[in-house]
Amino acid sequence: MLIVCAVLLTGIVVGSLAVEATTKSFDDFTTDLWQHSIAAQSKYYTDYYINNNQSWQGVENVARYSYQINNSSQRFLDITSINVILTNPDGEILLHPDMNMIGGHISPNLLNYGSALTLPKGEVIGYIFPDAYFDSRFWYLEQNFSNQVLSAIIRGIALTSIFAMLLGIALSKTIVTPLKDLIRAVSQMSKGNFNEQLPVYSDDELGELSRSFNTMAEEIEKETTIRQQMFADISHELKTPLTVLATKLETSLEHNKPLATEDTAALYDEVIRLKSMVGEMQDLSRLEAKQAVLNKTLIDFGSFFSEFLTLVEAEAEDRKIDFQVTIAPGTDYCYADPYRLKQIVLNLVNNGLRYTQEHGKVELKVESDDKNFIITVTDNGMGISEEDLPYIFQRFYRAEKSRERSSGGSGLGLAITKGFVEAHGGTITVQSTLGEGSSFKVTLPLYREEDEI
Repeated sequence: MLIVCAVLLTGIVVGSLAVEATTKSFDDFTTDLWQHSIAAQSKYYTDYYINNNQSWQGVENVARYSYQINNSSQRFLDITSINVILTNPDGEILLHPDMNMIGGHISPNLLNYGSALTLPKGEVIGYIFPDAYFDSRFWYLEQNFSNQVLSAIIRGIALTSIFAMLLGIALSKTIVTPLKDLIRAVSQMSKGNFNEQLPVYSDDELGELSRSFNTMAEEIEKETTIRQQMFADISHELKTPLTVLATKLETSLEHNKPLATEDTAALYDEVIRLKSMVGEMQDLSRLEAKQAVLNKTLIDFGSFFSEFLTLVEAEAEDRKIDFQVTIAPGTDYCYADPYRLKQIVLNLVNNGLRYTQEHGKVELKVESDDKNFIITVTDNGMGISEEDLPYIFQRFYRAEKSRERSSGGSGLGLAITKGFVEAHGGTITVQSTLGEGSSFKVTLPLYREEDEI
């Protein structure tokens, strides 16, 4: 409708201007045509006026008794046979093919259509007109010409409006149909259905919008699935230790007996497990909210790692795994939060120990280059498939779904590790081959004085 209205408005404006312009052009053309025909007569009428003592007296008699005048007057009379009308400067008719009109006056606004007769000094002594200007047929022709122009313009506007309407319908379908699909998809999304995919009709902005929406829907569906799985995993993780605690305490209360030392130790282990899980979820929540606070300082990694090396070696020995540590000579100090760096290293090393079979090998390698402090943890364990590799840093994601939670961890370690690495301004990457092992590489920026300013 907007397109049709715009076409109609444009047609009316352009049509009005066109009618005005063509009518004026018609008038100018006819005026020029008559002016050309009567221009030669101006001299003879002017000569008559001058030779007649600057008077029009008797000019009508010249026309009436044309056969009784001399040769020059005869020539003058032949020209007047073209039928012109002569008036004085005030519009009084001095000469007219119809002698009964002599002495009358023409409308002052018609004087502009006449050819002015002037003396050498520029004084206007009268006007001559073709008698067609006073014939209704002439104005009928002009009006008929204007009507034909107007009729052609109206037909053009009508045809253009029809075309604009068809074009508007086509454009509206092109624009409105994708928008309706988008509204429907958004409505479905608000109801929790993220499988609604928008058809892509074109490669323009609407097509890009549809593709972006489909990508967003896929990401939201993935996030929703992960979130649902997260709640299921949290429930599962919390259920086991809480069940153990409830059962042991319930038994103690029912029999009115104090807990045995081994039962107390078991309950304490479950409490520690719960506390650890809650702490991990808190860390992950802060990282996702960009609220993690780091207290960076210069760390000599060799002495720093030796503080908790015993814990790692004990774990490796218990699982009969060869654990090796290689710290390159001259490695620069690491600039990081000590507590968070310990989490990063332990998460990666424990992850390697957890998924490496007995008599396997796990290596921690530390080095640096001109810009980064580099930590690499490599194992020859079970490895990760290509399908699972893009998702291993997602919370609660496990490549091996069948693995027991007790042996597989909470599924938060790598997500937390990635979060703390990125909070330090670093990166973490992984290379892995199923059945051959994995290699995690962490790069942290070296110390810069401006970091402490």
